[in-house]
Amino acid sequence: SAVAVMVVAFFLVRLVPGDPATGILGARATPEAAAALRAQLHLNHSLPEQFWLYISGVFRGDLGHSVVGQGQSVVDIIATALPTTLSIVAVTLIFSIAFGVPIGLFAALSKRRGFDLTVRTLAVVLLATPTFFLGLLLTLAFALKIPLFPAGGWGHGWPDDGRYVVLPALALSGYLLPLVVRTVRQAAVGVMGQQFIEAAIARGLSERRVAWRHVLPNSLLPVITLIGINLGALITGAVVVEAVFGLPGIGSELVDAVGVRDYPVIQGIAIVSALCVVVANLVTDALYVFVDPRTRRP
Repeated sequence: SAVAVMVVAFFLVRLVPGDPATGILGARATPEAAAALRAQLHLNHSLPEQFWLYISGVFRGDLGHSVVGQGQSVVDIIATALPTTLSIVAVTLIFSIAFGVPIGLFAALSKRRGFDLTVRTLAVVLLATPTFFLGLLLTLAFALKIPLFPAGGWGHGWPDDGRYVVLPALALSGYLLPLVVRTVRQAAVGVMGQQFIEAAIARGLSERRVAWRHVLPNSLLPVITLIGINLGALITGAVVVEAVFGLPGIGSELVDAVGVRDYPVIQGIAIVSALCVVVANLVTDALYVFVDPRTRRP
């Protein structure tokens, strides 16, 4: 999939109409400056030659240099911005699992149909709420009305960054949290109908013990798959969140690069993002095999 992203990123940025050199330098650029920029981007070569130069550079670990960032290496740009994005995604995962799993479990086991219906309704509403709108609401409530967290920006390293990551992670959790709640609830309802649950209850185990020792572990397995599938969507959603809160992540760098048609930065961020998703999916698969022995080959 990472190779497919490299190919798509290469051709997409070149499908934009107009002269890239003019778009980057402006209409008043001198012919000499435009020619130099075309040579730097290898635009004077044929498309197959450009693709070969691009692919060979990627496999050498050379993602090129920004054409508008005073020659700054794309690797340096990504290395500076990526920790911010990964921090948001990591805290989003923590929030979504820490709150989504118990809420989904309680909704499935609750004998009050009203509670279950309320949880499901709120999950649908939260899932339908745009991430940027939820971010604005959180900023209004917890940064302006009740000044608990900063309204935007970033700190100067951990643990100072912890104050800045809370609201963006909560906004991004508006997408993943309801999915976790619905997945855990559905899995728990299915597990409760299994024979081993009936046998545990028949042995005299309390409902709480059955829930925590039997229902919960079996309900967590689909959550692992859910997280692996949605990691790409979380990274994409981080782009919107970073724009709302003014965070110096790869989303902000990508938006800036698209605005000025900075080919090397756009392609580099696309490749690194794809690699992050691939690595995360591999880790998810390995974790699923470790947690569920039934998936191991005999």
